[in-house]
Formats: sequence, structure tokens, C-alpha cells
Amino acid sequence: MIWIYRTLLAGLAIYLAFAAAVFFAQRKMIYFPPDTYAPPPAGFVEVQAADGTMGWHAPAQDTRPTVMVFHGNASAIDSNMHIFNDLMSAGYGVWSVGYPGYPGNAGTPTQSNLTGAAQSQYDTLREMGVEKIVFYGTSLGSAVATQLAAEKSPDLLILDAPFNNMADMTRMHMRWLPTRIMLKDKWYSDRAIAELNVPLIWLHGTEDQVIPAAQGQKLFDGYNGPKSAHILQGAHHSNTWFLGGRDITFSALSSL
Repeated sequence: MIWIYRTLLAGLAIYLAFAAAVFFAQRKMIYFPPDTYAPPPAGFVEVQAADGTMGWHAPAQDTRPTVMVFHGNASAIDSNMHIFNDLMSAGYGVWSVGYPGYPGNAGTPTQSNLTGAAQSQYDTLREMGVEKIVFYGTSLGSAVATQLAAEKSPDLLILDAPFNNMADMTRMHMRWLPTRIMLKDKWYSDRAIAELNVPLIWLHGTEDQVIPAAQGQKLFDGYNGPKSAHILQGAHHSNTWFLGGRDITFSALSSL
């Protein structure tokens, strides 16, 4: 019987050691800042917000909306140029949100730091006289956008490949760990979205293997405000814009 207890204790020790390793390394498992990024292209200027973080801004023509774009966890401020170019060509303004700890901005990426930077950059955009503001969040950026929307109420919230909350996401890969307790950055989009009453557009690809559409569906189902869902056939995690997302976005923007 002694060997049974020893085996159980050894297994418990291994489990606790692995859980501890995940706990202390968890932010490195969530945030993957690229090493470099390109300088602002023509039409953009770097603008420093009150908190010191930097965003890219391209002004809108006349009174058209400005779209704040929130990139994903392994992207950077320059990672959505296809979206920026299309919006700018149509006369819409763009603000690419810069995250602390990502290329172009000092600091450490955490939920508090990312949402704080987004709030400061939003306030800067408002101080510049921009009245119509749309949030477009992709992947992790959908959580940043949703958190900010709960505070600032944009004219429209577009979530591209969102997830319900970080605990749900981590359970997909680590069901045997109490991730809801362990997580430092919980990203409760489901709680934040319950505080909203703005038009919501949800985009998700049927072939998304990073954040399955079921995650976005769960978040969408929990929202009681005006909303529309668009499941894009054949789209994976990063090409929804090309497979219907662009047309859906432009149709919504034209009504503002």
C-alpha cells in the first residue's frame, strides 16, 4: 500500500508543480507581442495619449465615423493594414489602438494596462473633436473593445472572432486546472457586454480553430441589446474581413 501513497503523492507533486508553472507564466501564454512593427504608413500620424501610450490616427473625411481597431494578442499596431486601407479609401477615420508592452509602446501587457491604454486613447480621440466612434475588436482585441464599450458607449461595436471570457478559453486546453481561480487576467467579456446597450455586430468564421465560433455564440446569446450575427462560411481566424466582414462592416458604417 505504501507504493500507492507514494505514487499518489508523486502525481500530486507533479500536478502542483505544473499548475504553479502555468500560474507564473500565464501572461506569457496570453500575450505574444511581435518583435518589430512597421512605421505608420502615409495618411497616419502617431498620437500620444495622456497616459503616454501611442496610437495611430488617420482622420475621417467630413463627418464620417472613425473606427478604433483593437488588434489581437499576437499582432501589433500595424497588423490590420488591409482593414485600415479599405476604411481610409472609403473616407472613414481610423485609430489603431496601441497596447502597453507591444511594439511602439513601453510597459507590460496586462488586462488593466490594455484597458487603461484604450480608455486614454479613446479620450484623446474625443478631445480631437471626433464625434462618431466605432469599435472594431479582433480576437483578444474583442475583449479590450468590449471592456471599453462598457465604459464609453461607442456608436457601434463590431466583434470579430470574440470569446466569452478567458476562463472559458483556457478550459478548452487545460480542463484539469482550476483556471477560473488561477487567472490574473480574466477578460470577462460576458459580464462587460451585459452592461451595454449599443448596436452589436458579431463576425466569426466557421473554420476558426483558434477561437471556435461556439465561444462567440455564447457571448452573442448573452447580449440583450440590438445585435446581428454573421457566421462566415469558410473563414478562419484571421480572414473574416475578406470573406464577408468588409461588406458587413461597410453596410453598418453607412447607416451611422
